[in-house]
Amino acid sequence: MPYITREDYLEEYRGEEIGEEDFLTLERRAAGIVEEMTRYRLTEESFSAMAEKMKAAVKKAVCAQVQYLEANGGAELDNSAELLTGTLGKFSFSKGASEKGQRYYAPGALRLLAPTGLLYKGGGL
Repeated sequence: MPYITREDYLEEYRGEEIGEEDFLTLERRAAGIVEEMTRYRLTEESFSAMAEKMKAAVKKAVCAQVQYLEANGGAELDNSAELLTGTLGKFSFSKGASEKGQRYYAPGALRLLAPTGLLYKGGGL
């Protein structure tokens, strides 16, 4: 059971147009990333038991992650290697190391999930 439908993404979230096939791929990848963000507190089973307000936040977060993936290379975003340094003649490029996984998470999804408690890093559920 997907967390969102294409209609949720286009009509409720007002996301950028994505073809049906691409949307299905991006939704599954985004759902997995959002589950990872929540340290797997979010599952299809826990989602079905959530209050409607919390479900709405999760749906928006998945939509935000879909849009972020689409804008940053699609479903292959988390499979690509990031260039950290390079030199060509006298030109040199260097990028500081970022927190592991930081670039895969949509900032909007993190903001939407923050008040739900699903991002809590402490012990227990």
